Amino acid sequence: MGRFLKALRCAVPVTDFWRDWMNDIRLYVMPIEELAARTIVACRALAEDLPVNLLCSDAHQHRHIRGLLNDISGDDPAGPRALQSVGLLADILRAERETETLGYEDVFEGENDPEYGATGAVYRHRVLSDRGEAIEVWSNKLLYLARMVRILDARLRGERMVNRRFAG
Repeated sequence: MGRFLKALRCAVPVTDFWRDWMNDIRLYVMPIEELAARTIVACRALAEDLPVNLLCSDAHQHRHIRGLLNDISGDDPAGPRALQSVGLLADILRAERETETLGYEDVFEGENDPEYGATGAVYRHRVLSDRGEAIEVWSNKLLYLARMVRILDARLRGERMVNRRFAG
C-alpha cells in the first residue's frame, strides 16, 4: 500500500480533491484506535477553538451552535447525534458564508501561448468579506472533521458486522 501511495503522489498533480482523497486513505488504513483518538481530539479542539462570536449572526444562533458543539465534543463522536450535529453546523456555516459574499470575479488559470494566445480556463471565484473568509476556513475544517467522523462510524460498523458474523 505504501508504494501505491508514493507512486500516486508522483504521478498525479496535487489538487484539493487528491489531497483530500490521500488524507481519507490515511484515515482508512490507520489503526481504528488511533482514528478514534484523533477524532475525539479533533472534535474537542473544534468545540474549544471555534470563534462562535465571529461566526454567529445573533444570540439565538450562538446558543444553537454552542449546543451543537456540545453534542460534537461529547463522549461518542461517531454516534448518530454527533453525526447529525456536524451536518447541521456545516449547513449553518454554509448559509452564513452565503451572506458574506461580496461578489464574484473571473480568474484565468493557464498560460499565454505565443502561437495560440491564452490557453487555459476561466473560473468564477467568490469574493468574501473578512468574516466570510473566517467562515470559509472553519467550514473547511468542519468538513474534514465530518469526513473523519463518517469514516470512524463506517469502520466501527464494519468491525461490529465482522465480529457478529464470526461469533455465530
